[in-house]
Amino acid sequence: MAVKGNPGGFPQRKLKDTPTVTPGQMREIQRAAQEVFHFDILQAVENAGLATAQLVLAMLGGSAKGQRVVVLAGGGHVGAAGLSAVRHLDNWGVQAEPLLGEVESQMSFVTRRHLHILAESGIAEPRDSDTSEHTAEDHLQRADLVVDALVGYGLEGAPTGLAAAVTEIAAAARRPILALDIPTGVNAETGAVSSPAVTAATTLVFDLPKTGQVLPVCEKHVGELYAADLGVPRAAYERLGISTRGVFAEGHIVRLRR
Repeated sequence: MAVKGNPGGFPQRKLKDTPTVTPGQMREIQRAAQEVFHFDILQAVENAGLATAQLVLAMLGGSAKGQRVVVLAGGGHVGAAGLSAVRHLDNWGVQAEPLLGEVESQMSFVTRRHLHILAESGIAEPRDSDTSEHTAEDHLQRADLVVDALVGYGLEGAPTGLAAAVTEIAAAARRPILALDIPTGVNAETGAVSSPAVTAATTLVFDLPKTGQVLPVCEKHVGELYAADLGVPRAAYERLGISTRGVFAEGHIVRLRR
């Protein structure tokens, strides 16, 4: 079954009518959400993981039977969302497996927690933590869909280290890719594309699109655009004069039409 980069069944709105945020604004919104409104990052990550799994299932045609998904997970919060998605997909019967783009000792607390949940549940095995060129190629060649959860909107240059190696291998595998928040290698503020960079069939934006990813310069790397509501209090945006009213009025996952 062919993977659908633009699956139906989700409400739609025009991208030009949707607010965008800079990486700096997004960092301030997340800071306020946690420190002012006490919205825990664990809540945001879990909501992101569930939305990711729902879009993955839709891209697979709505059926988990016989489907294999590989999640490229970095050490930050986007990686944690990817690992959360692995758990949901496994619950639904999808053959989902993580491929780590960061050593565990360098991961955030949230990411390590989700990795440990997978390990204790028998979903992740010790070999999943041992990413090499050979194992990455083997995993990706057998995947129906790859999820890019390596790096979030904070990356300003090209990916480095293990993340760069995994990005290059993913590009060579030529499998359909769903990028989380922004494709690895795309600058969230300017849209500049580094090398290596992920070319995604679809990108699932968390909350609002970032200013760079809506620019024509990176459109072929971003692919189709969807947005997911992570439940961040609306007031955290309003502190910066940004209104999110109506963006998710019809559902927590929305297709953004160019």
